[in-house]
Amino acid sequence: MCDTEKIGCCGAYCGTCREFSKTCKGCKLGYLNGSRDLRRARCSIKICCLTRSCITCADCEMFDSCETIQRFLRHPGYKYSKYRQALVFIRAHGYAAFMNAADRWTNAYGKFT
Repeated sequence: MCDTEKIGCCGAYCGTCREFSKTCKGCKLGYLNGSRDLRRARCSIKICCLTRSCITCADCEMFDSCETIQRFLRHPGYKYSKYRQALVFIRAHGYAAFMNAADRWTNAYGKFT
């Protein structure tokens, strides 16, 4: 599995989740290799992102104007601001820097140093 498969399309990091390797397949596992049918996915962010062949929404040229991801990121709550921060960080520094930071996290989000 590629490490970027642990990053949700919305910026959440699945690699720290206890359920990820047990009961949850995460955002992308199976969709990338065709073993899961993207037409059956319920998440509009995932459908949009994977249909456009993006790793996350950070890769999309429409990120700033996309109502799908922006509506999600406008939800109240700390975690949504952290998901936005993750996507902005990826856009600025790339996936290798993100994964380096995420390796120290204990939740689906954390600090960037």
